[in-house]
Amino acid sequence: MKQDELVALVVQRLEPLPITTRAMFGGRGLYLDDAFFGIVIDGTLYFRTDEESRPDYRDRGMPALQPPKHRPRGPKTVDRNFEVPSNVLSNDGLLKQWALRASQAKR
Repeated sequence: MKQDELVALVVQRLEPLPITTRAMFGGRGLYLDDAFFGIVIDGTLYFRTDEESRPDYRDRGMPALQPPKHRPRGPKTVDRNFEVPSNVLSNDGLLKQWALRASQAKR
């Protein structure tokens, strides 16, 4: 799925939550009440995590967001944002739950 299509789909599925998007690192950042909670980059949806939510992603084998290749310094992975599992993306109720949890992830 193309990036713009995925962004539109996610925003639609999260209605009536007041989701806004902004350009970010070559993708689209997702915000709920001005709090960053996710990003669509390279046609993949990632949600922000914290110590409590991160195991749900790791236990499902979901990868962390890789930093852009043009930034050679820094960690090879960013363990704050993880790919959203396909079964969550395809279920409106689960997607809302996971998005709300991501928006409340400890900063």
